[in-house]
Amino acid sequence: MDGEPGSGKSRLLSEAVAEASERGIGVVHGRVEELGELVPCGMLLAALDLRSEPGGDDGSARSGSLVLERLRAGFERLATGPVLAVFDDLQRADPATLRMLHTLHDMLANLPIGWLMSRSTSPDACQAVALFDILERAGTDRVTLAPLSSEAVAALTADAVGGFPNPATRALAASAGGNPLLITELFAGLREEGLLSDGEVAGARMPDRLRMVVRSWMDTLSAEARSLVEMIAVLRRSSSLEHAASLLDTTPAALLTVTEEATAAGILLVTEHGLTFRHDLVGDIVAAGIPPSVRRTLLDQSGVLMGAERVGPARLLTGPASTEIEAAVASGRLDEAEQMARDRLAEHGSVYGSAELRCLLADTMYLTGRGNEAIYEAETVLAVPGLPRHVRDRATLVHLYATARLRGAGCSRSFAQEVIDGEDRYGPAARTAALVALAIAERREGRLSSALALAESAGRLAGADATKERRFEACLTAAAVLVDVHRLDEAQALLRQARKDMFGHGQMAWAADASALAARLELLAGRFDGAVTEARRALDLAGALHTPLSAAAAGAVLAAVALRRGELQEAVHHLAERPGGTAEARFRHALLCAQVAEARDGPRSAMTLLAGLPHPLPLGMEAAAGPWMVRVALAADERAMAGSVVAAAEALGRANHAFPTLAAAAAHARGLLDGDRDALALAAGSAEDVWARASTEEDLGTMLAAAGQRVAAAQSLDRALCLYHDIGSVRDSARIRQRLRGVGVRHRHWSYAERPVSGWESLTETEHGISLLAADGWTNRQIAEQMSISVHTVAFHLRHVFRKLSIRSRVELARLAAERSGPVPVSRPGAGRC
Repeated sequence: MDGEPGSGKSRLLSEAVAEASERGIGVVHGRVEELGELVPCGMLLAALDLRSEPGGDDGSARSGSLVLERLRAGFERLATGPVLAVFDDLQRADPATLRMLHTLHDMLANLPIGWLMSRSTSPDACQAVALFDILERAGTDRVTLAPLSSEAVAALTADAVGGFPNPATRALAASAGGNPLLITELFAGLREEGLLSDGEVAGARMPDRLRMVVRSWMDTLSAEARSLVEMIAVLRRSSSLEHAASLLDTTPAALLTVTEEATAAGILLVTEHGLTFRHDLVGDIVAAGIPPSVRRTLLDQSGVLMGAERVGPARLLTGPASTEIEAAVASGRLDEAEQMARDRLAEHGSVYGSAELRCLLADTMYLTGRGNEAIYEAETVLAVPGLPRHVRDRATLVHLYATARLRGAGCSRSFAQEVIDGEDRYGPAARTAALVALAIAERREGRLSSALALAESAGRLAGADATKERRFEACLTAAAVLVDVHRLDEAQALLRQARKDMFGHGQMAWAADASALAARLELLAGRFDGAVTEARRALDLAGALHTPLSAAAAGAVLAAVALRRGELQEAVHHLAERPGGTAEARFRHALLCAQVAEARDGPRSAMTLLAGLPHPLPLGMEAAAGPWMVRVALAADERAMAGSVVAAAEALGRANHAFPTLAAAAAHARGLLDGDRDALALAAGSAEDVWARASTEEDLGTMLAAAGQRVAAAQSLDRALCLYHDIGSVRDSARIRQRLRGVGVRHRHWSYAERPVSGWESLTETEHGISLLAADGWTNRQIAEQMSISVHTVAFHLRHVFRKLSIRSRVELARLAAERSGPVPVSRPGAGRC
């Protein structure tokens, strides 16, 4: 058996040894260690446990015939029954061991001995190659392990991350080229270094243990072969043998041996377009290990040697090929665009033309959520000296957007400022992207006035450009800030402008982003049906365009709506289905997970999840989260945490005094912490978010009731109930009715409708809600707690459900619910509070 390093040979032999042992078959198992054998045939003697015999350590002092005789006798003693002889890593074996294996294989042919031998296709395996060739000519079966299939890679990746990996993680695994060792070491290292969470890779750095694997492969190469590999890594494209020879100051003929060495090591591959990496992941690691100054020198040298192709932009990829790829990106055909870019890269010889193609490739990677890959491609382009402005601008734009949206707030700040300061070196598109990146950083750090001003400046700069082609990105960023501070009409106007610009220039790849933002706007406006419509539109677009960032944002909106309607199972479904996304989406996802946990299992369970939120808290993106966190922390007797949240909310309000919604949230949080009814009344009067105003009124009413002011409490709770009812927040309404009953006020909350006497349509709204929770496996007590009714009332309604549906058990109820097609036209109320 042979195969490239890391292809799984040793694992396969170990499985064979284990299987043989379980079946009672004798096993002789030997492996040549990494440093080789200390004495000739030492591995064979050790496998047969002969080295401990007198004179057994001094194999070098005996004649070959004596060693052969001892080995033959050892095998014959074992071969009273079936024996499996397994020898691994024979590429490291000395010539005497390989000759001895050949002789023993022939000499013992009449004994019941099966032989399994493996060697790697590494450069130092030439003697083992001769042995394998001889055995194959003699009729022995020879197996070469091929790379894993894409399906096997996907399964191994899912197993390694312990769940369903996101697209960026799957793409990273695919870059290992089907090599099992690279994939397993990649994810084991990411997990060890805290760079893997919920199937998502954080950061662009490769783990140390994977880099050690690649270094061990590189260490087997000669200095000439190493230089060739590093040159291909820097160029990041296929290179002809002639071009490689020119760069290495040698001849193509002299380079043939070096090329064979690098390909035998499983590092390079010879294709019809030239030399390239067998595994893109290895190329990335090799390139990352080369100092930037050396990289720039090699790229510059490569450009000089291209001769006429270095003349200028006239030889760039500005013809039909570039236009075709750009059109595919703009229209959202991202898989097609990426494949076209990769195909052109494999054929293209010009350094600058390749750089332009890499910009297009980076664009597709950014849009499909593979931020680390996009940033790497953009950095590779920006390392090329003397780039034409339009190529540098495009690489700069992708780098800034990918860094700002997918990494920490400060990661893009210095580069963005450099672009803005270097106005004479960058065009409008790059400077617009820099302003947008700074706006995103300011927004994430809670300086919303500054973020809005920067986004508006970006919009004006993009609007001054004759094409206005990328203005929509500035519009979307400004709209997101306006949504945060509840200036929804202005945000709506910017969204309309962004969509107009997108559709006018055929830039459909960003349409899902616009719909996801529109869904959040509808949610904050209290229009739940509109939020669901826009979120589902975003998901449809994201699915068609393969843009997971938009899907994560839309899923968060659907989860929030489901939570407020009391559909907790539905909320869990949306959160489990679409984790990850941008840094903003990850924060909202974590916050919603905590809110669902609190609704189902109480404040203590939520506190565990809240501990994992980033610090300082990005409350500017979700102002209503502050009061909720304070309420949960106080309920869990975590006053210190409640105090820190209040401090963060107040600091945010002071830094953004132009936005009343932030001051209202800070007053709400402070009122809860201090038991200050005046602060709550102030917050209720100034809150612009409908749901936040209802929540403040509820807290005020609860506090008044505790103080014995029943009339004032009923008035506040009644105002909260009206607001919750108007926006369709069913579970909140149910909780308020329970609080009102506590102060002596009862509200009718059912509506009369003509219904049949049996079947699903005969159920009342309350019966619908109870039956769906029961079908989901909830106990009567859990249902009672969620719906703010008594356990006896739950049992009463379930008896009516069973009678109307002609069933006798919850099992039958669950079956009927599963068979029922389409959503049940009523929401499920609950008791917790989001």
